[in-house]
Amino acid sequence: MRSRAPARLWTWRVVMLEVVRLAAMLLATVLLQSTVAPHIRILGARPDLPLLAVICVGLLRGPEIGAIYGFLSGALAAVAMFGPPGVDSLVLVIIGYVAGRYGETIDTSSAWAPLSAACGGTLVAKVISASAQYLLDRTVPVGFFIGRAVLPALVLNTLLIAPAYLAARFWLREGGERARPA
Repeated sequence: MRSRAPARLWTWRVVMLEVVRLAAMLLATVLLQSTVAPHIRILGARPDLPLLAVICVGLLRGPEIGAIYGFLSGALAAVAMFGPPGVDSLVLVIIGYVAGRYGETIDTSSAWAPLSAACGGTLVAKVISASAQYLLDRTVPVGFFIGRAVLPALVLNTLLIAPAYLAARFWLREGGERARPA
């Protein structure tokens, strides 16, 4: 009976440490997105740091954590940048869940996993955002949308995912801390 208590405490310690790491990553991402990212324009696009962070968390921690992190990231980023929180949260929940499912089916140590996830995630995020904007009666010509919004964001996010994924793996300590045998 006595040997179960330390294992339980160790599990709670690991869980709390993981929550603190994810919360710190979330706050840093939203802070960078709301202060630094609006002043950066590469290839005609601005970096979408919450999207990249959600993809990284989904790949590293699975679909449930990716979806929860996506919801919190979308809501917090929308509040920080005075945007509508529902659209961003919906997009990032879907991206986090799909990235997590994708991470379960492939080898995440491969360099192609985050690149393909960022490319697909950006494409899906842009299409869902455009669909939501269309439903809100805010239309944009298709040629402009593809040429000025989708393609530059696709290239930029695919280029930025490598350093973001490495930083996320380092910060989240890939695989988490293992429980010590009793």
